Amino acid sequence: MSWKVAYYAHHFGTGHLRHAQRLAQLEGIELQVASTGALRHDLVPAVRDYVALPPDAGPAQNPGKMRPGDHLHYAPVGQGIQRRFTALNHAWARFAPDVVMVDVSVEVALFARLSGYPVAFRRMPGDRQDPAHRLAYAISDGLFGYFPEALEDPAHLAAYRGKSHYLPVPGTLHAAVAAAPGTPRPPGSRRRVVVQTSLASAIPLRHLAAAAAGSRNWTWEVAGAVERDGTPLPENLTLLGVLADPARTMRGADVLVSSAGHNAVAAAAACNRPVLLVPEERPHGEQLHFARALERAAGIPMLESWAAAADWPALLQRTAGSAPGALAACLFGTREGFTAGINALLATCIQGARS
Repeated sequence: MSWKVAYYAHHFGTGHLRHAQRLAQLEGIELQVASTGALRHDLVPAVRDYVALPPDAGPAQNPGKMRPGDHLHYAPVGQGIQRRFTALNHAWARFAPDVVMVDVSVEVALFARLSGYPVAFRRMPGDRQDPAHRLAYAISDGLFGYFPEALEDPAHLAAYRGKSHYLPVPGTLHAAVAAAPGTPRPPGSRRRVVVQTSLASAIPLRHLAAAAAGSRNWTWEVAGAVERDGTPLPENLTLLGVLADPARTMRGADVLVSSAGHNAVAAAAACNRPVLLVPEERPHGEQLHFARALERAAGIPMLESWAAAADWPALLQRTAGSAPGALAACLFGTREGFTAGINALLATCIQGARS
């Protein structure tokens, strides 16, 4: 089976484009990707048809008066947003997709469905019972989540099981951070914590400093962005900054602490180390809900936020004793299963649009 898929990738964070890259690597998929700004060759090297959309914010439009509880999340008015949707519609007309996959925007999903295309809308963790999400779920022909069905909210399945498809990312796609044993420590040395932060945000330094100061028998290293607030660094805390290859550092951890964004969790899982999840604040409680689901399904240790009070020595000790492969076993699927899931999703969308 061969499909033409137009993929809309939201510009916040890098995860949406990384998912597009996975699709571009599959046989039988001719892919067009649309997102804000220039092509990111580092994130989507396999994408040949890329549509650079004008931004949806800025002086070319007025954001309007959207309020919580409205049926759209963001619907500005003005020439900028008009040019954006005109470019998107022209790109779809040129490409003639079988299905438009939306990752993720209620407004783009509605626009695609009104433009006459079958629509697949990404289902993400979190409290998505607001009117805008309910509208997107209702008008879409299929829903897809990049996680196992076992992590889904039972209430969502009760309402949308017939159109929901679950596409656990293939572990084989994470060969760059393939499972490896931890780095041996010299006798008497302190155990090592490595913190992975999200690219889309930063952890306040005061929280990291408090955690390190509260666990002096561990060394702490932070790979990624940190919100510097003038807090002095304890002697056992090192800020590594954004690394070109964070997996090399992460694989040497006795405990790996990660945010609970999807791609961050996948990167942590692929390192085959004991993982502690500390969700960062996101709309709809996305990371918090995902961390709780992983704790329920696979016993993955979690702390509800960096601001939460914690007995860090006890928490690190408990995490270090957890199974290193538990997160990968829960989260990852196979390449064959991923391909079959995509095919089933696209077939559902086409059938749903015609029925």
